[in-house]
Amino acid sequence: MTRNSGLIRTTMVCILLTIFVLLLIYAQQILIPLTWALLFAFVLFPVSEFLEKKGIGRTWSSVLVTVLFTIISGVILFYLVYQAVRILQQEGSMLRDVQLGFENVSQYLKDTFGISLKEGEGATFDLAGRALNFVAGEISQIGKNIVTITLIPMFLFFLLLYRDIAHQFTEARYDGSRLQRINLFFGEMRSSIQNYLVGTLILTGVTSLMALIILLLFGIKYAFFFSIFIAILNLIPYIGNLAAFVVVLFFVWVTKQDPYTVLFVGLALYAANLVQENFLRPKLVGDKMEMNAMVVFTAVIVGGMIWGFSGMVLFIPMMGMLKALFDSNPKWNAYSIFFESGKQKTSDTDPPQGDAQVNGNKQ
Repeated sequence: MTRNSGLIRTTMVCILLTIFVLLLIYAQQILIPLTWALLFAFVLFPVSEFLEKKGIGRTWSSVLVTVLFTIISGVILFYLVYQAVRILQQEGSMLRDVQLGFENVSQYLKDTFGISLKEGEGATFDLAGRALNFVAGEISQIGKNIVTITLIPMFLFFLLLYRDIAHQFTEARYDGSRLQRINLFFGEMRSSIQNYLVGTLILTGVTSLMALIILLLFGIKYAFFFSIFIAILNLIPYIGNLAAFVVVLFFVWVTKQDPYTVLFVGLALYAANLVQENFLRPKLVGDKMEMNAMVVFTAVIVGGMIWGFSGMVLFIPMMGMLKALFDSNPKWNAYSIFFESGKQKTSDTDPPQGDAQVNGNKQ
């Protein structure tokens, strides 16, 4: 009987997980803007509360914050799309420059080592052309998804306006220890995600400034655009920096035709990345989400498979919410071990290590 009940429970969990994944896939046009709005709301809650303390009502403070957010994000998005379209309009000349560089490298390898690359030349440039066309097509999809983009500020306004509803519901629905666990969950979730997002936004700005200085020093065209491009891709852990560096160095090689410039730009960007990862990120972001690298990397990959770029960014704080849920419930607390980064947490209320070991042995 026990074995059958365990099998039934496992089957139900698998069915629920399957339904959940299908829901994420087929309802993404609603869930993606809603999740983006929820994350932005965590960052903008203090701004809205500050305006309310100054005597502005809840409705007008929510309107002002939403309008300010829409203007800033709209200007950034318009600039990125406009500059990307301008660069892609030079597709023909860029491909000719790439072909000339490829022929020079091919001739050098043939003269020095007797290696000929002519056989794969046509396939190489056909692939490059398809890649550029794919990028152009993806950018053009922004116009088709304008309704989805418009939903983000609308959801943001409602989340700011009705942010007390969840608290009122839990106060009316639960009491005692269950209410304490729920309040603990919401408190930990809001604190960890808010600190993570604020630190990430500051890190993004600093990264963009460092990249802008480096690109301007080497005289790279569209330096401001590529500095923002690097900072945005930096939001994706492990993968974002590599992808941004490849695109930027490819553009430098095409426009400068100087291997030393490409080398020095790559070294400068790599040095800036070392400073960012070893000094800035631990100070600004640290272990706010308290998750190990494997969980973060898995969240990036799975999120990219389900929601694309949005999933790569959004699934990390979503995993943080899941960890906060496990931490708040004693029955599920053991599952949070899979998320831990391996650093032992200590506090003033923890017993000495020896006493903890003795208590553990008694249990």
